[in-house]
Amino acid sequence: MTAEIDQKLRNLFINGLNKLEIASSDIIISSFEQYLYELKKWNRAYNLTALKTDEDIIVKHFFDSLLYLKAIPDGVWSICDVGSGAGFPGIPVAIVRPELTITLIESSRKKCAFLRQIKKILLLKNTDVLEARVEDVKDRSFDIAVTRALFNVKDLIKKAGHILKKDGFFILNKGPRFEAEIKYLSQGVKFAIIKVLLPGTSLQRNLIKIYKL
Repeated sequence: MTAEIDQKLRNLFINGLNKLEIASSDIIISSFEQYLYELKKWNRAYNLTALKTDEDIIVKHFFDSLLYLKAIPDGVWSICDVGSGAGFPGIPVAIVRPELTITLIESSRKKCAFLRQIKKILLLKNTDVLEARVEDVKDRSFDIAVTRALFNVKDLIKKAGHILKKDGFFILNKGPRFEAEIKYLSQGVKFAIIKVLLPGTSLQRNLIKIYKL
C-alpha cells in the first residue's frame, strides 16, 4: 500500500515547511509521508496518538516538533528526546537535520518497537532508541535535551538534569501558561524564551531554553 498523501495534504506540508524556513526536498516529504502512514497503521493497535486526521497529525505533531529547530543552533550536537512516545519531536528533527545525533528515550516497550520500525524504514542512521526511564539513564550525556512529554519545567530538571553535559540545555514547548511554571525556577537558573507561531494555526508556542547550572 502506498504511503503517498494527496496533493492538498502535500501542499499543506510544503507551505508549513516554508513558513518554518525548511527546504521541502523530495526526500524530506517522502520521509514524512511514510512516517504518517506508519503512525496511522500502528495507531490502530498501539494507541500512539489521539489525533485522527492527517491534517491534525501534520500540524500538531510534525510542525509542532519542527518548531524545536528554532531553538537548536547550527552545528553538530547530541540530542536526547525525553519521553519520546511516537517520536515527537525527535524523529521530525532527525529527518530534517541529519547532522544531529538523536537518542529517543522511551520506557514503553510497544512505543520503542514503533520507534525502531520508523528508524529502520526511514533509514535514520543518526537516530538511536533507548528503552528506559530517563531517571535510570546513568551512562550517557547530551548537549541538548528536548521533550514534548507532559513534564513541568521543575520536574524535568529534577528527573533529567543529570543527562545534560556542562553548558547543555533543555528545550520545552509550552502554551500560554508557561509563565506560571518558570516563576518557580530557582534563582540563578538561566533561561530564554522564543515565541513562534505554529504553521497552519493562529496558535503561539513558547520554546523555553533552560541552561544547566
